[in-house]
Amino acid sequence: MKIIIVAGGTPPSKELLLESVKEADYIIAADKGTEVLLTNNIVPDYVLGDFDSIDKNFLADLSLKKVNIIKHNPIKDFTDTDSAFNKAIELKATDITLLGCTGTRIDHLFSNIGLLKKAIENNILCKIIDNNNVIQLANKPMTFKGKRGQLISFYAYEKVVEDFCIYGAKYELFNHKLIPFDGLTVSNEFLDEDIKITFNKGLVLIFFSKD
Repeated sequence: MKIIIVAGGTPPSKELLLESVKEADYIIAADKGTEVLLTNNIVPDYVLGDFDSIDKNFLADLSLKKVNIIKHNPIKDFTDTDSAFNKAIELKATDITLLGCTGTRIDHLFSNIGLLKKAIENNILCKIIDNNNVIQLANKPMTFKGKRGQLISFYAYEKVVEDFCIYGAKYELFNHKLIPFDGLTVSNEFLDEDIKITFNKGLVLIFFSKD
């Protein structure tokens, strides 16, 4: 079950948005993400939020289209993206793509990265994607494909990652104790083969980035 969530951060490009929703079983908008979808003539299946930042004309349009609207009190202890993510879990998602989840609000970005851990805890594949980055979280060894010169970075998430190894990259690494916010593993590069990471304990945050 593939679900796309569009939140109210920096909007994805039209190309990225259309490519992402192409194979989606459900499309969920978190508050202002509704505007991004409707502007691109995409009707979401669900819209959730306190609607404190959405143009009221878009809300009226949703009512005409008979979209499932779930409104929250603005005074709440969760974000609109949290709510959308919980709805995706309720719908039995196995694969979630998060769009509009990066941008100028770094506090919201940190919260959204936390959803990657929640996805792992629920056995869901999940990525945060914007026009320049793909962010995912690993709790076990993984292999990645990429083009020569493509950038990839690794961070320990929450706690130390034991015996961290990188194989096949421009800068290989063996049996490293990866600590949170360690700059050693930033801006590695693909060569002509897959990159593989292994580790014995912890969670690894992976960034595929381009300028």
